[in-house]
Amino acid sequence: MKRLSSYVFFIVLCGLALSQPIKHRKCLREKVITFPQLTTNNWVKLHPNESMDMSAATVCLRFYTEQMSLDPCLFSLATPSYPQNFSLRWLSFSKQYEMTIHSFKVQFDGLVFKNNQWISMCATWDANSGLAQMFVNKVASIKKEVGPKVSFKGNPVITLGQFQTQYDGGFNQHNAFTGFIADVHVHGQVLTIRQIKTYMEAKTKYKLGDYINWHNLMYTIAGSAQVEEKHQVTFYSKEEQQ
Repeated sequence: MKRLSSYVFFIVLCGLALSQPIKHRKCLREKVITFPQLTTNNWVKLHPNESMDMSAATVCLRFYTEQMSLDPCLFSLATPSYPQNFSLRWLSFSKQYEMTIHSFKVQFDGLVFKNNQWISMCATWDANSGLAQMFVNKVASIKKEVGPKVSFKGNPVITLGQFQTQYDGGFNQHNAFTGFIADVHVHGQVLTIRQIKTYMEAKTKYKLGDYINWHNLMYTIAGSAQVEEKHQVTFYSKEEQQ
């Protein structure tokens, strides 16, 4: 009987292990992550090599969607101290981008959000000044103050396509993303305008992230989200054809 119980326990442990998403480390250059359904079951987590201790940050990414309703989240970074430490969302009703820093929110007007077109975005924040700025398709927002002037610290959980309302979870369908996300890079500094412009133009020599690097990415992927070749899902932009 004891042997049977041990065998059943072993089978249960194996089943739990197999049900957990597997970490991958790959170069995702020229690849996208596809989020094909509006559900909280589709997510991607990005795993940095070390805990976070940064007095400034720049997050850059590209996305492609037809999602004009709800408030899709593109990027969400949570720590035990701040469940919304650095997040980026589109607010469909007010037609604004929203950045959250240390759980404080700020909105940016007049930046493009178009159906079925690649959109390049960078967002910066500096703890010394408390100033945030967004760049979308080579258009810069004004700078706005947001959040307490403290560094990003702790062990982050970074998700794409879902908005964390608590550390490592709390997803809701209203903030789920559908479409493609690519070229995600996180830097432990505020990039220069020239560096951001180079990224926006999709040049091959743009600065790669020193904290999260799409060309050397460790990630887990869940649900029906999947990695695909970029040239198989959309046409290239004019900049990428140069």
